[in-house]
Amino acid sequence: MQTFLDVANILLPLAYLLVAVAYGFLFFSPHPAASRVATPALWGTVLFHLAYLAVLTVQYRQFPASTVSQALSIVAFSVAVVYAFVEWHGRERSTGFWILSMVFFFQLLSSVLTRPNPPDREIFHTPFFATHVSLALLGYAAFVVAAGYAFLFLQLYRELKAGRFSTFYGKLPPLETLERMMIGALSVGFVTLTGAVGTGAFWAERLYHDAWLHDPKILVTLATWVLYAAALVLRRLRRWQGRQTALASLAGLCAILFSLVAVNFFFTDFHGFL
Repeated sequence: MQTFLDVANILLPLAYLLVAVAYGFLFFSPHPAASRVATPALWGTVLFHLAYLAVLTVQYRQFPASTVSQALSIVAFSVAVVYAFVEWHGRERSTGFWILSMVFFFQLLSSVLTRPNPPDREIFHTPFFATHVSLALLGYAAFVVAAGYAFLFLQLYRELKAGRFSTFYGKLPPLETLERMMIGALSVGFVTLTGAVGTGAFWAERLYHDAWLHDPKILVTLATWVLYAAALVLRRLRRWQGRQTALASLAGLCAILFSLVAVNFFFTDFHGFL
């Protein structure tokens, strides 16, 4: 099994890169071969990724999120699955290149940061840990998808406002559709991250009392949660339009990356697993 994990760790980012390139051909210069290959290649890579995560679970007998690398891989997998189902449901592939490029980035970062032997703690084997971390990573994945649509919204918005009709005009869904998809992803991410924050706070209070309140990882996560909450509330109250919400979504993605990578490696011990 270890050999499979080592090989998959190299092949997964390469596979997602090739899938993103195929979708790039669909977006920038439609090609019949890319049109035939892109979707099957995506589903094949997603199934390969699922097998990788399943083998990780069996090999170490714990939910595969005990390291930053494993967490990033689950985020990449979740984003790929979300996009695959969006494409299947809407028969719309114009956003694929941009979303799958982010999947490639997360999986590449995961492969680079892989440890040979992930830590084995009692906490990693509990169902509560799996629930808490699953909610957090699902929230992160939804926010990544939202940031992808936010980026596309802003690019199309700028082209329309400036009267330039080049790369994005005519190749993307209307602004209203992109905004609706962004808000939908933000809403899903906010609900699941709220669940992660709630379960984590309940658990940490029982185990560590007030010590967890000073952990940088948790403070950054709470700040990220407040950012998304404010964006959704202001959008709901019509104080913000699509542009401001999109900018907040991109800022939230930066906060998530900072939380997943920089905080874990340099600032926290208590919450170092994720």
